[in-house]
Amino acid sequence: MKPGFAFISLFVVLALLLIAAGCTQTSSTPVPVTPEKTVTTNASTNETMVAFVDEAKAYAETHGKEAALAEFSNKNGSFVRGDLYIYAYDFNGTTLAHPYSPEKIGVSRVDEPDVYGHPFFRGVMDVARNGSGYVWFYYVNPLHNNAVEKKLGYVTRAGDDWWLGSGVYYGPAEPVVASAPNAPSTSREIKDFVDNAAVYARQHGREAALAAFSNATGPFAAGDVYIYALDYAGNALALPHQPDLVGTNFLSLKDASGNYYTKTEITLAQTGGGYLLYRYPNPAENYTVRYKLSYVRPVDDTYWIGAGIYTREDLLIDRDLRQLVTDAKTYAKTYGKEKALAAFNDPNGSFVRDGLYIFADDYNGTALAWPSRPDQVGVNRINETDLDGTYYMQTMLDSARNGTGMVEYYGVNPATNTTQLKISYVTDVDGTWLLGAGRYLEPSSANLRG
Repeated sequence: MKPGFAFISLFVVLALLLIAAGCTQTSSTPVPVTPEKTVTTNASTNETMVAFVDEAKAYAETHGKEAALAEFSNKNGSFVRGDLYIYAYDFNGTTLAHPYSPEKIGVSRVDEPDVYGHPFFRGVMDVARNGSGYVWFYYVNPLHNNAVEKKLGYVTRAGDDWWLGSGVYYGPAEPVVASAPNAPSTSREIKDFVDNAAVYARQHGREAALAAFSNATGPFAAGDVYIYALDYAGNALALPHQPDLVGTNFLSLKDASGNYYTKTEITLAQTGGGYLLYRYPNPAENYTVRYKLSYVRPVDDTYWIGAGIYTREDLLIDRDLRQLVTDAKTYAKTYGKEKALAAFNDPNGSFVRDGLYIFADDYNGTALAWPSRPDQVGVNRINETDLDGTYYMQTMLDSARNGTGMVEYYGVNPATNTTQLKISYVTDVDGTWLLGAGRYLEPSSANLRG
């Protein structure tokens, strides 16, 4: 799904700004970053917040860490301005500066839960440790009777051992929408749901269609599955559960893995449509980050639509795919690497079944087995990227090093000669190489709702 319930940006549970809330309560699970739009519920803009944080970092560089922390902790100092203030922490999660919660200075908040009981602080620190970035989360607003509201924060690394940030509130949390008995639950149903909406749009025209898509109780909203519409610049045109975000731009939104999923959706819509899989907080589960499978397609050359369902890895990796990988690993362990690779590379062998085949790579990224592409065997593919720029081979290697794992990426389906989403399941063999198999995601009747 998409711009559905507050958009997650950068890392899951970046509720960091619990800090920035000026309260001793913790923030909540991150939600995707709210796009660029002037919101009247906060006095400061994203731009002023970033400039404020950058100014604080420059102050620390000029005056030194000790003087900076003293200034940041001063409620009447130069880094408390209206609804903005600076907070600072070390990479152990210990509070170094906070103008509104001085009792927290010296206290570690690394394991502190958010308002939904989920740990969030480590994720926030990861954002700062990687340099800087936005974090979205839900947090109680002490100025509004502790109502849970959306909050956008910006954090930056200030030195080798500490970081700082600030944040602004963005209004009430979105309502939680539960699943409905008639909601799509298969890849075929979600595609049909979107295709039917496109037919309606062509028959009734853009204005009537967007009005219908914006109706949270209309025919294009089935519980937590609903049609959303955007133009090709990434501007929201219809969001039945978030009408206040219509007109915002979602191009900068990232899922919990840091992927710009709106950009991928636009690419798919521009090429006729397709599925995408991303990680998104589920409001019906206290904003736990889950896999979400969406289908998007164009309506015309001015806008596109989509809808999605929450799912799980064990539903995306079907029994036949998992069994093929298990059988291949057993064969490799039994007969050795050389004989196994010969079997895996045989296009007519027992490891090519019903459109599935075993591939293998070493941990340097060199292809060891690929029965349909023998020309690629021996080629190093570690820097391979897919349609949205993801280094999927590196992700695949990391997943296998951890034992087993699912990897999603886009590849050209030889059966259709089109670029499609592929779900692969990989496993380590002996610490030096991996094997796996994958299936292109196509309309099917298998239940994917999880």
